[in-house]
Amino acid sequence: MAGNSFNPFIITGENTSIIEDIYLLAALITFDPRITYSLRYDKVSGRVAYEVHGRVSEPMRRYYAGEVASLKTFIGHVKALRSAAFALKNSVKGEGAKNIVNVDIR
Repeated sequence: MAGNSFNPFIITGENTSIIEDIYLLAALITFDPRITYSLRYDKVSGRVAYEVHGRVSEPMRRYYAGEVASLKTFIGHVKALRSAAFALKNSVKGEGAKNIVNVDIR
């Protein structure tokens, strides 16, 4: 989440990853609903990223292999992720919050 660079996927540990791409995260959650995440807001850049908890290798493999999943479920996850990101951004605007704010969602 540094500077103007866009990193859709960063692995920070065996069971923790940082994902900035909501479509990728929505697909991973569609393939494995047990995946949990927390929102991270960088006040300097104004970007929201998702700290993902759990192993994402299998859902990632299924996603890139082109496996079919429910479009309705995927769109529901995209809407929920976008809504959470906008709510977080709106809640920290104008506040003297820290540079990085973590919020647990699921």
